[in-house]
Amino acid sequence: MDKIVDIHTHILPGVDDGAKTMEESLKIIEYLSKSGVTDIVLTSHYINNTKYNANEKNRKRIFKELKKRLNNDEIKLYLGNEVYLCEDIINLLESKEIVTLNDTKYILIELPLTGYLNNLSNILCELTSYGFTPIIAHPERYHFLQKHNKRIRELLEFNCLLQCNVDSITGKYGKKAKKLMKWMLKHDLVQFVATDTHSVGKNKKLEKSFKKLRKIVGEKEFIELTSTNPLNILKGKEVQGNLEYLMEEERNRN
Repeated sequence: MDKIVDIHTHILPGVDDGAKTMEESLKIIEYLSKSGVTDIVLTSHYINNTKYNANEKNRKRIFKELKKRLNNDEIKLYLGNEVYLCEDIINLLESKEIVTLNDTKYILIELPLTGYLNNLSNILCELTSYGFTPIIAHPERYHFLQKHNKRIRELLEFNCLLQCNVDSITGKYGKKAKKLMKWMLKHDLVQFVATDTHSVGKNKKLEKSFKKLRKIVGEKEFIELTSTNPLNILKGKEVQGNLEYLMEEERNRN
């Protein structure tokens, strides 16, 4: 049985577009467990000035109740956020509106799917200057990267790490996302693969997606992407991006 550490899920009930009830949360956890997941980070959406803005206090209360209801000693739960990048992100962190992954320096960041943040570089620079390491959620889904994959450099320059969704490899998010994920895997640009689970769903293709990922990257890298690297960040250990690729890009530009 695989030991998969899932750093991106929407299981915390009633706070975003994921699980709605405690019972649904428990069903999703059972589903993930059967797919080989042993450690789960509950990264509910935080989008400033929207209804997806449950603060740390409220989410901790729900989190504690979920842990009490969970009847599975083999599953470990952690708290985090998937934060839609905004100019107020440092203030949100300092005021405890949002949290990092398991209270480490790593923070899961979401970017616009179809647009582009003109102040992206400034916000990422501020995050890193305060000692945080951004993990960019599902970069394969962003249109600006699908159109020009070399723009991944804009993220690597600020020490961002990259987390792909495992279902992208089987085409859940379209051909362009699948193609971009394969390109990033080929160039060793991905540090984490997670599920981004919102519900159990009707098709239950998660195991198929993990199987295909293993076939593409091989056993050693599969373990690194789904277990070693994710577990290291939850422990606050260092995980680095592909700096060699960034330096190669710099040489090509010059």
